[in-house]
Amino acid sequence: INSWGDQEANEILRQLVEQKGFYSLTKPGDFLNIIDLQFLAAMCHPGGGRNDISERLKRHFFILNCTLPSNNAVDHIFGSIGKYFCLERNFSNDIIEIVQKSISATRILWQTVKGKFLPTPAKFHYVFNLRDLSRIWEGILQIDYEQCQNVVEQYLQLWKHECTRVLADRLIVSMEKEWFRKEQHRIAKQTFGDVYNISIEEDSEIYFANFLREELDVTDDMGDDIDLADLLPKIYEPISSWNVLETKLMSSMTKMNEEIRGSNMDLVFFKDAMIHLLRISRVINMPKGHLLLVGVGGSGKQSLTKLAAYIAGYKYFQISVSRTYTLNNFLDDLRNIYRRAARLGQGIVFV
Repeated sequence: INSWGDQEANEILRQLVEQKGFYSLTKPGDFLNIIDLQFLAAMCHPGGGRNDISERLKRHFFILNCTLPSNNAVDHIFGSIGKYFCLERNFSNDIIEIVQKSISATRILWQTVKGKFLPTPAKFHYVFNLRDLSRIWEGILQIDYEQCQNVVEQYLQLWKHECTRVLADRLIVSMEKEWFRKEQHRIAKQTFGDVYNISIEEDSEIYFANFLREELDVTDDMGDDIDLADLLPKIYEPISSWNVLETKLMSSMTKMNEEIRGSNMDLVFFKDAMIHLLRISRVINMPKGHLLLVGVGGSGKQSLTKLAAYIAGYKYFQISVSRTYTLNNFLDDLRNIYRRAARLGQGIVFV
């Protein structure tokens, strides 16, 4: 918003709506007419750092207020997904019952967090919406019958892990994380009863990963265009110990330095670094996974992302910004990674 209270981008849009065009920047005085164009716009409710649009722009639109689905509708949507998931993978009735109970528990936990933690200028990323529920269930649906083995405790560990990753990982204050832990425990005990036992609650170090298994060997019947990601058995399972994880990460880092020219990565895998890598790996292994790493410079965000991309079998791409780097260079870089991702089918991590 400028000193006159206007949002310049919205004023350009208002001019386009009203006058059906705008003046050319390259040919002063020439008016460019835009024909056969209809506008469909969307915005969040003002507040929490979001500004309202001007009445001059708002008057051109027929406004509809889209409310959130009811609790019953949300439970029905994700309940149908959970039921199909259980039947497809032949889970026992005990697992099916606990999955159905976790539908409402997940929604209640999400609603509680959404109402408790509102975005502020210092916590601009405290934005919770229905996509978070989808991400929780997207993570839960990665589990297989082999890993769950019809053990209710294993499923509840996964449920706790996914809720924590999606909802609590963005919290930046220790007191807020502690509040989330207690609230999650309260809702879980209220929903699951004694099944949510003390061992699940006290074991806060449960982390899942899909890169713990050894990669498959290349055989003659595999094509020459075999992708590295196809050789990795991505089994989503809990890590057995931090020592095992550290050994796996050290081995992966050594392989990356040997295979990628110019890679001289030398990381120390202390516990917090391994936790961050697990979080990054979880997100980039999901379809259309994207994440925002918030932290001070030099804390290892790029290095951990680069290693996580290698472990996942994806290509790592980062823009090399210089004084001569222009918009055309940026567009060329985008075309390059789009071509590799779409036409060649390569997994790309774009930093």
